[in-house]
Amino acid sequence: MMAKRASRKPVIRIVRNLARSGGTLVGKCIGCMENVALISEIHPGDLKTTAPMRQAQQWFGLINTKDILRWKIRPPNMLQFVSLCETRASGKGETLVLRDWSHLDYIGVPYAKPEFGFALSDALEGAYELKVVTTVRHPVDQYLSLIQLDSVAQKLDFDAYLLGCRRLAEYASEHGFYRYEDFTKDPDGVLESICNDLDLKFDASYSTKWQAYTTITGDTHVQLGRGSTLKTIESFERKPIDDALLDAFRKNEDYQRACELMGYDA
Repeated sequence: MMAKRASRKPVIRIVRNLARSGGTLVGKCIGCMENVALISEIHPGDLKTTAPMRQAQQWFGLINTKDILRWKIRPPNMLQFVSLCETRASGKGETLVLRDWSHLDYIGVPYAKPEFGFALSDALEGAYELKVVTTVRHPVDQYLSLIQLDSVAQKLDFDAYLLGCRRLAEYASEHGFYRYEDFTKDPDGVLESICNDLDLKFDASYSTKWQAYTTITGDTHVQLGRGSTLKTIESFERKPIDDALLDAFRKNEDYQRACELMGYDA
C-alpha cells in the first residue's frame, strides 16, 4: 500500500524591511513585475493605518464591496484577510506578495510598542509555507532619513531605535538578508536573487516600469527622499551628520552589534 503524500501548504511570499531603509523602492520593483499583486506595510497589529483592505480592493481587485460590508460587521483576522486575497490572486493567475510592516515589530513609534517578533509570520505560518526575504540599510543612514518624518521623530528614542536595529539584524543574520546599498549598485542582480528566494519569476522589464508604479504605500512623497524624483536607481553619499551624533552611534553597543551582523562599517 502506497503511503499518502503529505499535502503541501500554499505559499505566501513576504518581504521584510524597516521604515526608510529603501523598502518602498524595492517594493516598487517587485510590485510592477508581471502578474504580481503586492500589498504594502501589512501587520496584524494594525489593519487601519496603511489600509491593506483598501489596497486589496481598489488597487488589485482582490476583495469586493460585499466583503467590505461583511467585514464592517465582523472584521477579519489577518489569516482570513490574507487567505481571501491569496485565493483570488491565484484565481486571476497572479502571485500575492506581502510587504511586512516590520516597523511595528522593531521600532513601533508612533503606532505601537515593539515586541521584537514576526507577528505576520505568527498569524500565517500554520496555514501557509512562508518564503521570506529581508532587506536592510546602514543604521545611520536609515536614522537620518527616519527623523525627517515628524510623526516619528517627535517620539523616537535614540537608544530604542538602535535596539530595534539590532534585533532586526539578529533576525536577518539568522535567516539571510540583502543590503539596500548593494541593491542600488546592482539592482538586477539583487532583485533576481530576491525573486529566487521568494520563488517568484524575475521580470527584467521592471527596470522600465518601477518609476510609474504608484500602487504602494511608504516613502512616496517627493520631499521625503533624495531619490524619489529620479528615473534611475542610484547610490547616494551619506547626508551630513553632526560629529556628536556620529560619536553617540559609535558608543552604542546595539549599533556596534547591528553593524557587525549586517556587515557594515561602524
